[in-house]
Amino acid sequence: MSIAAVTLRPAEATDEPALRSLWCGAWQATYPAFDYEARWPGQWRHWQALEAEIFVAMRDEDADDDTIVGMLVLAPQEDDALLLEQIALPPAEYGSGIAHLLMLFAKQKARSVLRLTVNAFNERAIRFYEREAFERCGSGVNPGSGLPTFDYEWRR
Repeated sequence: MSIAAVTLRPAEATDEPALRSLWCGAWQATYPAFDYEARWPGQWRHWQALEAEIFVAMRDEDADDDTIVGMLVLAPQEDDALLLEQIALPPAEYGSGIAHLLMLFAKQKARSVLRLTVNAFNERAIRFYEREAFERCGSGVNPGSGLPTFDYEWRR
């Protein structure tokens, strides 16, 4: 696998339109039954309420055009764990290695435990998380869709 150099940086307010496009496109490709454009404002507010940190990935050779090729949303939890709230890439970047780089970054940020919840239908994501050494530790229901979810943890 060959990965072009990628830079991660904290998202800026001016990134919001690009993040919206990336997030909506990634979710629409994964599960087209929902209108993610309509869900975006609530998602954005949810991340702010969580006091989440949002990071963006950009290919170094694209530095002049501000093309975001990945995003990562991390939120602190009360027990000193870190919640991986979102990791998303444009479908054209699937298999590029960028998700792995974002995950390495998330693991570095986690002091001890990194948690996430994934929709049970999202087999591609589940395979990815399990390859990244996450272990299933529970299940639930997505409050937005009503669909079943799985909870995962990675421990340092």
